[in-house]
Amino acid sequence: MRKQIIIGGLTGFSLTILALTTGLLKPTIKLVALSSLGVIPISIIVSENIHRKANQKVLSLEKALGDARASREQLENVQDDNGRLSIGIAELKTELSRVQNSLSTVKTENCNLKESLQFTQAQLAVSSSQQAKLSEQVIEYEESYSNELESEVQQKVQEYITQDREALKSKYRALLEEGEVIYAEAMSISEKYKAWAGEVAKRHQDRKAYMMGLTGEFNRRIGEAQSAWEVERSHLITQVEALNEKVARLQQQLAGDLVEPELLSCKFAIPGQIANELAKLIWKGFSIPLAAKGAQQRSSGLIEIGYSYSHSQPPSELVAILNRNSDSLASELGVHKITSIREHDLSPLIVVGLRREPEVNKDTVKLLAGSPEEFIKYLKSNPWRYRLIAKPGTGKTPTTAVMVSQFLKSGMTLGNTGKGRKIPHSHVVVSCPDVMSSQKDTDYPLQPFLKYGDTTAANKSFQDVEKEWKYRKQNTQYAQDISYLMVWDELDNTIKNSSNPKATGEYLVELLRQAHHTGMGWIASGQSVMTSLIPGFKDDDRDLFTEIVIGTGKIRMYLEKYGKKILPDYSVKNLESSLALLEPYIEAQNNRIVDTARELRLALVLDAKSPKLFFLPNLDNVEFDYETISNVSTKIADYKGQNGSARSGSHFDPQASSIAEITIQQDLDSSQPQKAKSTIGGVAASRLKPTCPHCGSTLTGNRADGKMNCKPCKKRIYPSKIVFK
Repeated sequence: MRKQIIIGGLTGFSLTILALTTGLLKPTIKLVALSSLGVIPISIIVSENIHRKANQKVLSLEKALGDARASREQLENVQDDNGRLSIGIAELKTELSRVQNSLSTVKTENCNLKESLQFTQAQLAVSSSQQAKLSEQVIEYEESYSNELESEVQQKVQEYITQDREALKSKYRALLEEGEVIYAEAMSISEKYKAWAGEVAKRHQDRKAYMMGLTGEFNRRIGEAQSAWEVERSHLITQVEALNEKVARLQQQLAGDLVEPELLSCKFAIPGQIANELAKLIWKGFSIPLAAKGAQQRSSGLIEIGYSYSHSQPPSELVAILNRNSDSLASELGVHKITSIREHDLSPLIVVGLRREPEVNKDTVKLLAGSPEEFIKYLKSNPWRYRLIAKPGTGKTPTTAVMVSQFLKSGMTLGNTGKGRKIPHSHVVVSCPDVMSSQKDTDYPLQPFLKYGDTTAANKSFQDVEKEWKYRKQNTQYAQDISYLMVWDELDNTIKNSSNPKATGEYLVELLRQAHHTGMGWIASGQSVMTSLIPGFKDDDRDLFTEIVIGTGKIRMYLEKYGKKILPDYSVKNLESSLALLEPYIEAQNNRIVDTARELRLALVLDAKSPKLFFLPNLDNVEFDYETISNVSTKIADYKGQNGSARSGSHFDPQASSIAEITIQQDLDSSQPQKAKSTIGGVAASRLKPTCPHCGSTLTGNRADGKMNCKPCKKRIYPSKIVFK
């Protein structure tokens, strides 16, 4: 506004000067204009002063307003401090009243003591004054007595001089006697004074001791009063805390919350005792109070317990906490398992289900799964065409060893049909890649039959099986006399490691479809649940094997991913329910077993008619007759020495490694009958030397069990593995 006025004044001033200079105005008007020109600067100055004062006033008002606000804040702070000080003063007044009461009591006692002290001091002053008077009397008496005695003596002496000597003597004697009497009286008076002075001193000491004792007693009483006050104060604080806790509990109870576990009134009922003990464990471990409302045991052995909980406790959170810790609670409770923890549908309760023992007993287990003996019986009565499916470390190798042991005892039937005439002899060859470098299979149970112990040798096993099949087709007598069992450990990995996995797998499928009719059997093992995951195989090729799935986890995986497609729904449901019943039983039994090799292992045998569950045997059922094995090796050497080995070309691995090609070429070159050929196992001619199948070094030593030592490999070689060159 001020700027607008100044600008307007300047504008008018400029216009007026312009009019005057140009002569546009009349003289009278010019005079008025000139006078107004003098007024314009004055108005501008006045306006500027007014605005400056107004701004100063505004600034002073704003400063006053800020000071007022600061004063108001200070006043509010002072009011808050005043409130706190009032509360503190009230507390101090209460404390002061208690101290004044104590002080008044102390003052009263102090006044009594002062009065007693004043009385004693007065008695002491009287006694002191009497003692002083008596002392002065004794001194005066002694002085007067001496003076009188001296004057009397002088007088008597004069009288003696003047009177008769005899009379003087008699009188003098009388005076002496009288003086002795007086002296005796004075001495008695002195003794009495000393006795009285001693008595007064004794009384003074007694009074002093009394005063000191009284003062000490007073101080002791004050200390006892203070300690008693502290004890009483601590008792009052304890009572206040107990009352606060009691009030808090009453408030929790009024709000519907529990303050501690509420137990069932049961004497010998085991479900009730378990319910009470579980409530105590939950209270001890999680500080969650529960009220046991009831417990019952069903005919199936399931114990169900109902618990109510505090209104402030979310039931879903409570159920989640108990579910997370169900295993530890079951262990502390000493029961088999807590099967379920859930909210009740109709009432504010949680229901805990548990079992003291596994749900199934031994009789039920026998109905659900076959025994190891029944598993062995099944193996012997069916063709030797099996595929073991399991995770690493769950029992493939021990099961394979048991199967080989039982097959050697029973023998293969003619044509590998599982029925009919038995083939007299059996020859077993094992392929296990990387068994030499494995730290898990340090004591490989199939070592006597191991021929292919690394990946390269395992790839060569397919070629050797093809040669064996062709040889058996050409030599029917050999096929009728000696059966052949090929064991492929980790078959799926072996095929994947070949140069052309798909081609290798496809030709192996065709080979297996024809080979079993020539007295050849096989046991393959791996981890792939689905057959189509093996290179070159299809799902339909599962009929080449009787599949054995080992382990409850692997069985469930098989049923979920593969079994529901090929098995009837009722079979899948029955198997799943059987697994649900058997798993707790297996877990409970294995927890009691110290030796892991003896633990229970469950297997699903996918029989062509219907799937079956069996408990697998352990390595205790493995027993090999090494003499028979050696004799069979000798017999094979005799057969092939007479007829010559099959040397037809192989369709496996057209681009195989150089090691395999060299091996094949050596086999082809060995067709000349005049050259000495290598013999694996058996009894060698005298000109052949025993060599190591791994490094080719000459073996040394000849143990009683037929094993020989290889110094470079630092291994002991079984008789059936010794290569004679």
